[in-house]
Amino acid sequence: MGTMTQTTNCAHCGKAYNVRLSICPFCGGEKSFDEGERVSPQCPRCHKILDVHTQEGEEYNVCPQCCGLWLDRGEFRRATRESDVYRKENPDSQSFHPPLPEAVAYIPCVRCHKMMNRKNFACISGVIIDECGRHGVWLDAGELEKIRLFIADGGLERAQDKEIEKNRLQIEGLATKVDQAAFVNKLIHFWNFKRWLFGG
Repeated sequence: MGTMTQTTNCAHCGKAYNVRLSICPFCGGEKSFDEGERVSPQCPRCHKILDVHTQEGEEYNVCPQCCGLWLDRGEFRRATRESDVYRKENPDSQSFHPPLPEAVAYIPCVRCHKMMNRKNFACISGVIIDECGRHGVWLDAGELEKIRLFIADGGLERAQDKEIEKNRLQIEGLATKVDQAAFVNKLIHFWNFKRWLFGG
Protein backbone atom coordinates (compact mmCIF):
# COMPACT_ATOMS: atom_id res chain seq x y z
CA MET A 1 0.00 0.00 0.00
CA GLY A 2 1.52 3.30 -1.19
CA THR A 3 2.13 6.24 1.09
CA MET A 4 0.11 9.40 0.59
CA THR A 5 1.87 12.33 -1.04
CA GLN A 6 2.24 15.33 1.25
CA THR A 7 0.85 18.53 -0.24
CA THR A 8 0.94 22.21 0.56
CA ASN A 9 -1.31 25.05 -0.58
CA CYS A 10 0.16 27.69 -2.87
CA ALA A 11 0.30 31.12 -1.21
CA HIS A 12 -0.50 32.71 -4.58
CA CYS A 13 -3.32 30.66 -6.17
CA GLY A 14 -4.40 28.46 -3.22
CA LYS A 15 -4.14 25.15 -5.12
CA ALA A 16 -2.58 22.09 -3.47
CA TYR A 17 0.66 20.65 -4.87
CA ASN A 18 3.48 18.32 -3.81
CA VAL A 19 5.37 19.69 -0.81
CA ARG A 20 8.72 18.76 -2.42
CA LEU A 21 8.24 21.29 -5.23
CA SER A 22 9.60 24.80 -4.70
CA ILE A 23 7.49 26.30 -7.52
CA CYS A 24 3.70 25.94 -7.84
CA PRO A 25 3.03 23.98 -11.08
CA PHE A 26 -0.30 25.80 -11.55
CA CYS A 27 0.68 29.48 -11.33
CA GLY A 28 4.50 29.46 -11.10
CA GLY A 29 4.41 31.05 -7.64
CA GLU A 30 7.42 30.65 -5.36
CA LYS A 31 6.99 28.54 -2.22
CA SER A 32 7.26 30.51 1.02
CA PHE A 33 10.82 30.71 2.28
CA ASP A 34 12.06 28.95 5.39
CA GLU A 35 12.03 31.10 8.50
CA GLY A 36 15.84 31.30 8.37
CA GLU A 37 15.58 32.89 4.93
CA ARG A 38 13.04 35.55 5.94
CA VAL A 39 15.69 38.20 6.50
CA SER A 40 15.58 41.55 4.71
CA PRO A 41 17.36 40.90 1.41
CA GLN A 42 20.48 42.98 0.69
CA CYS A 43 21.96 44.00 -2.65
CA PRO A 44 24.83 41.59 -3.41
CA ARG A 45 26.78 44.46 -4.97
CA CYS A 46 26.08 47.54 -2.75
CA HIS A 47 24.99 45.69 0.41
CA LYS A 48 22.02 48.06 0.80
CA ILE A 49 18.66 46.73 2.02
CA LEU A 50 16.46 46.16 -1.04
CA ASP A 51 13.31 48.26 -1.42
CA VAL A 52 10.03 46.57 -2.35
CA HIS A 53 8.35 47.95 -5.48
CA THR A 54 4.96 46.79 -6.74
CA GLN A 55 4.26 46.82 -10.46
CA GLU A 56 1.17 45.28 -12.12
CA GLY A 57 0.48 43.18 -9.04
CA GLU A 58 4.05 41.81 -8.76
CA GLU A 59 6.44 42.72 -5.95
CA TYR A 60 10.08 43.28 -6.90
CA ASN A 61 13.09 43.85 -4.66
CA VAL A 62 15.15 46.78 -6.01
CA CYS A 63 18.44 48.22 -4.77
CA PRO A 64 18.02 51.94 -3.96
CA GLN A 65 21.64 52.64 -4.96
CA CYS A 66 22.52 50.62 -8.10
CA CYS A 67 18.91 49.85 -9.17
CA GLY A 68 19.71 46.13 -9.40
CA LEU A 69 16.70 43.84 -9.29
CA TRP A 70 16.05 40.57 -7.44
CA LEU A 71 13.37 38.25 -8.87
CA ASP A 72 12.35 35.02 -7.19
CA ARG A 73 12.20 32.10 -9.61
CA GLY A 74 8.46 32.36 -10.22
CA GLU A 75 8.66 36.15 -10.63
CA PHE A 76 11.45 35.83 -13.22
CA ARG A 77 9.49 33.19 -15.13
CA ARG A 78 6.43 35.44 -15.23
CA ALA A 79 8.46 38.56 -16.15
CA THR A 80 9.97 36.77 -19.17
CA ARG A 81 6.85 34.96 -20.47
CA GLU A 82 6.62 35.47 -24.22
CA SER A 83 2.89 36.22 -24.04
CA ASP A 84 3.46 39.11 -21.62
CA VAL A 85 6.51 40.45 -23.44
CA TYR A 86 4.83 40.53 -26.86
CA ARG A 87 1.82 42.26 -25.31
CA LYS A 88 3.83 44.98 -23.53
CA GLU A 89 6.95 45.62 -25.61
CA ASN A 90 7.17 47.60 -28.83
CA PRO A 91 7.64 44.99 -31.59
CA ASP A 92 9.53 47.54 -33.73
CA SER A 93 12.26 48.05 -31.13
CA GLN A 94 15.49 46.16 -31.71
CA SER A 95 17.11 44.17 -28.94
CA PHE A 96 20.54 45.26 -27.79
CA HIS A 97 23.23 42.58 -27.63
CA PRO A 98 26.08 43.94 -25.50
CA PRO A 99 29.49 42.24 -25.61
CA LEU A 100 30.15 39.77 -22.83
CA PRO A 101 32.10 41.41 -19.99
CA GLU A 102 35.73 40.39 -19.64
CA ALA A 103 35.83 40.57 -15.82
CA VAL A 104 33.88 37.80 -14.10
CA ALA A 105 32.55 38.67 -10.65
CA TYR A 106 30.42 36.10 -8.83
CA ILE A 107 27.89 37.46 -6.34
CA PRO A 108 25.91 35.78 -3.53
CA CYS A 109 22.21 34.95 -3.60
CA VAL A 110 20.18 37.49 -1.60
CA ARG A 111 18.28 34.63 0.09
CA CYS A 112 20.81 31.90 0.96
CA HIS A 113 24.07 33.88 0.42
CA LYS A 114 25.65 31.09 -1.66
CA MET A 115 27.51 32.15 -4.80
CA MET A 116 25.25 32.24 -7.84
CA ASN A 117 25.95 30.86 -11.30
CA ARG A 118 26.43 33.27 -14.18
CA LYS A 119 24.82 32.44 -17.51
CA ASN A 120 23.97 34.03 -20.82
CA PHE A 121 20.16 34.25 -20.91
CA ALA A 122 18.86 31.89 -23.66
CA CYS A 123 22.55 31.25 -24.58
CA ILE A 124 22.63 33.94 -27.30
CA SER A 125 21.10 37.08 -25.75
CA GLY A 126 24.35 38.61 -24.52
CA VAL A 127 22.66 39.40 -21.18
CA ILE A 128 24.59 37.71 -18.37
CA ILE A 129 22.32 36.94 -15.42
CA ASP A 130 23.25 35.74 -11.94
CA GLU A 131 21.08 32.78 -10.95
CA CYS A 132 20.57 30.81 -7.76
CA GLY A 133 19.08 27.47 -8.79
CA ARG A 134 17.00 27.34 -5.62
CA HIS A 135 15.83 30.91 -5.13
CA GLY A 136 15.93 33.22 -8.12
CA VAL A 137 17.77 35.66 -10.34
CA TRP A 138 19.70 38.90 -9.80
CA LEU A 139 19.55 41.39 -12.66
CA ASP A 140 21.70 44.50 -12.79
CA ALA A 141 20.05 47.79 -13.76
CA GLY A 142 18.49 47.62 -17.24
CA GLU A 143 19.01 43.88 -17.75
CA LEU A 144 15.31 42.97 -17.46
CA GLU A 145 14.50 45.50 -20.20
CA LYS A 146 17.27 44.03 -22.41
CA ILE A 147 15.92 40.51 -21.86
CA ARG A 148 12.38 41.60 -22.70
CA LEU A 149 13.57 43.40 -25.85
CA PHE A 150 15.53 40.27 -26.84
CA ILE A 151 12.34 38.19 -26.45
CA ALA A 152 10.18 40.76 -28.29
CA ASP A 153 12.70 40.79 -31.15
CA GLY A 154 12.25 37.01 -31.61
CA GLY A 155 15.39 36.07 -29.71
CA LEU A 156 13.88 32.98 -28.06
CA GLU A 157 12.86 31.62 -31.46
CA ARG A 158 16.42 32.15 -32.76
CA ALA A 159 17.79 30.39 -29.66
CA GLN A 160 15.40 27.48 -30.22
CA ASP A 161 16.38 27.32 -33.93
CA LYS A 162 20.05 27.24 -32.94
CA GLU A 163 19.38 24.42 -30.45
CA ILE A 164 17.39 22.47 -33.06
CA GLU A 165 20.22 22.83 -35.60
CA LYS A 166 22.77 21.71 -32.99
CA ASN A 167 20.64 18.64 -32.17
CA ARG A 168 20.19 17.88 -35.90
CA LEU A 169 23.96 17.90 -36.45
CA GLN A 170 24.50 15.66 -33.41
CA ILE A 171 21.86 13.20 -34.69
CA GLU A 172 23.46 13.17 -38.16
CA GLY A 173 26.87 12.52 -36.60
CA LEU A 174 25.44 9.72 -34.49
CA ALA A 175 23.69 8.21 -37.53
CA THR A 176 26.99 8.23 -39.44
CA LYS A 177 28.74 6.45 -36.55
CA VAL A 178 25.92 3.88 -36.36
CA ASP A 179 26.15 3.25 -40.12
CA GLN A 180 29.92 2.79 -39.85
CA ALA A 181 29.51 0.41 -36.91
CA ALA A 182 26.84 -1.56 -38.78
CA PHE A 183 29.11 -1.84 -41.84
CA VAL A 184 32.04 -3.09 -39.73
CA ASN A 185 29.71 -5.56 -37.98
CA LYS A 186 28.47 -6.93 -41.33
CA LEU A 187 32.07 -7.19 -42.59
CA ILE A 188 33.10 -9.20 -39.51
CA HIS A 189 30.12 -11.54 -39.86
CA PHE A 190 30.81 -11.97 -43.60
CA TRP A 191 34.47 -12.77 -42.90
CA ASN A 192 33.51 -15.33 -40.20
CA PHE A 193 30.98 -16.91 -42.63
CA LYS A 194 33.66 -17.22 -45.36
CA ARG A 195 36.06 -18.87 -42.89
CA TRP A 196 33.33 -21.33 -41.84
CA LEU A 197 32.26 -21.99 -45.45
CA PHE A 198 35.76 -22.65 -46.78
CA GLY A 199 37.09 -24.18 -43.56
CA GLY A 200 39.64 -21.39 -42.99
